[in-house]
Amino acid sequence: MSDGPTHKDFQNALDKHWHDRPPASLEDVMALYGVLAVAESGGGLYTTPSKLQPFVDDGRLVTVSLDLTGDSPKIVSLDQDDLRDEDVPQLGYSHKSSGRGAKYSLTQIGSKNGNDAEGVSSTLLGRIRSWTGQDSVENFTSGNGNPDGWLIETLGDVFEKDSETLESLKVKIIELLPADESIPYVMTVRLKLNPVNLESVDATNQEWFYPAEVGILEEAMKRYATANAANKNIDKGASEGQGIGVVSGEKGRVVGTPESPLGVFSVKHPDAQPDLRKTESWRNYPVSDDVAMLFAKGQDLIDRCIYRNGGMETYALPYFAGEMTGKKADALYLAIDSVDGDRQIGESADPPMAQVTFNLTENDDETIRELAEQELRFYTVTMPTSDDKNIIAEEPTASIYWPNKLADSLRQTIEGPTLNPARGGFEQFNNWPLLKLDTDTTRASRRRLAFMRITNHEFTDAVFAYRDEEDDDFRRIIDHRLLSGAPVDAKTLFEEYLQRYDDASEDGDIPPQQIVAQQLVHLETLSRAGLLDGIDTSIEPTETTMTTETTIDTSNIATIREQRLDGFLDRPLFDDTTRKAAALAGVLVGQISWHQDSVRGVGRPLDSGMKGDQLTKNGLENVLTAALEKAKVYAQDSDRSFDRDLLFPETVDRLLDETEVIPTNWEIDKRELQFCYVLGHAHGRRSMPVAFQMYDGDEAESSEAVSTENTSN
Repeated sequence: MSDGPTHKDFQNALDKHWHDRPPASLEDVMALYGVLAVAESGGGLYTTPSKLQPFVDDGRLVTVSLDLTGDSPKIVSLDQDDLRDEDVPQLGYSHKSSGRGAKYSLTQIGSKNGNDAEGVSSTLLGRIRSWTGQDSVENFTSGNGNPDGWLIETLGDVFEKDSETLESLKVKIIELLPADESIPYVMTVRLKLNPVNLESVDATNQEWFYPAEVGILEEAMKRYATANAANKNIDKGASEGQGIGVVSGEKGRVVGTPESPLGVFSVKHPDAQPDLRKTESWRNYPVSDDVAMLFAKGQDLIDRCIYRNGGMETYALPYFAGEMTGKKADALYLAIDSVDGDRQIGESADPPMAQVTFNLTENDDETIRELAEQELRFYTVTMPTSDDKNIIAEEPTASIYWPNKLADSLRQTIEGPTLNPARGGFEQFNNWPLLKLDTDTTRASRRRLAFMRITNHEFTDAVFAYRDEEDDDFRRIIDHRLLSGAPVDAKTLFEEYLQRYDDASEDGDIPPQQIVAQQLVHLETLSRAGLLDGIDTSIEPTETTMTTETTIDTSNIATIREQRLDGFLDRPLFDDTTRKAAALAGVLVGQISWHQDSVRGVGRPLDSGMKGDQLTKNGLENVLTAALEKAKVYAQDSDRSFDRDLLFPETVDRLLDETEVIPTNWEIDKRELQFCYVLGHAHGRRSMPVAFQMYDGDEAESSEAVSTENTSN
């Protein structure tokens, strides 16, 4: 056998088990993953020959030959031989991945690490006995109207617990197999039958039949494999009837308790569905036996697409929007199979959505890259990580366009003036997800890192208010909105930003300026991507600001401050007079407070009594009056060359130019006022320290500047 499934294997699986239309529902995507698993496991919906590969060549096949042509069953031989590839198709093996005990088929397997003779005689033989006693298998007895049911009854008698035949087999196995050596074993039953007496075998001259060659054994295997789909979590009876299947669209037998997509639909929690009658659930959720099996087979692939964060789990299930082909299915399977749940870039988790996206968009095959750009979609679902399976947010057709758009906008913002001190911006910092991308990598690598920040929730979590781990619904709802290209209202953002600002305050201390810098990066990124509503201007700096190289005169502290302030204000957000005045008020309060902290040693600086998230217009008027007064008083006590008759004159002059009316008469939303003030305050608090860092003028004044800066850290 080949190392893995081929395009042809996937096409064959699609031809057998997939409808012609593109995926259009969560159930469609679940079923599609089952089809992928069918191709991977050897091409059978119920049989799973690939699961026998670890036993081929290195393992042994133990065969019980049972003659059923006489008056009574007779075991004519017990043989062992090497398991070969050519043996696998006739065994009809069907793997049961969950739980222990019998597998779905009459053929049973032991441990891949091997069993000794005692293990085979007790475990494997016990599993064959268990198979014949399954309720779903016994439903095929002649008493239930099946003409070939006598075969199931006969097998049940032969392998009945403590029967003479079973005990005799145990002894023969101990005698036949090595007592101590552990070998991987597969056990099956070969039957001598008269085809005339069975409707479920073809009339031939054949005498001996393996499980895959007997129709009633295959049907019993299928019913066993899908038994839970009709009676899981139902104490009495089953949920089955005639209806139109949710995926197949065909009328026939349907069941109501299949492996539910993501556990969303289940009769396990009746309190969540008070009007649901368990045995009638097939009417609410009609699934055919074959589709139920597809759901079960696709579970491993689905589990690779989960990203858990806090109290939430987000499924990002990739699929192609167009007609499915073998090549598309192969590419999709390989992309999902390559996901490493523990993969990280730096300190950040690399979510499945990012891993799948770049596996396909950076594929060596150009046609796969083009396909990913045109047709790759994700069915995204977020729900609590608990038994409470209610869906918090859902997006059926998330494309990679908006994550890419946001990633490019985030990269441009981080690499632009906003985090460039020489152009009036904040500083970059490690370990703050929205303040640094690895500048030593290529642009493509930085874009990929930015994409990861968008899809692993850091873009939202870095700036939004803290919530309990089990109560972060709103943040995940925002994530889904952004992935689908739905804009977010600025008022909502300001509310969240300021709550986050309050969260970051410890014992009344002013939060670190990195919090505010991240929020500006976040706001600017959304504006740049066209996903910001409710504000009358763009946030990102103008094209002129972006493209013009700014050269600051670093020989004078006051000049550095003034030119940096001009750069900070040079964005459309501050074209509005009131917003600019609010920001300038914050700058001045931040500068005065820094001076009180670092130069005068004041225990409670001006900003300690006026947190930005609690600011009112009246309070701003009072604190601004105090700041202007102190700017005059403190200047009289200073003998530094960059202080004249007024501290921070560049800020005071601009502020007086912008405030023709007092703050209590400003027309501005409360949260917008507070956010502009907080932005300005964060800039003002770092005005002098950054100026000292950039200063390269007079040596004596430089020494004084460094000394003063050190007292501020």
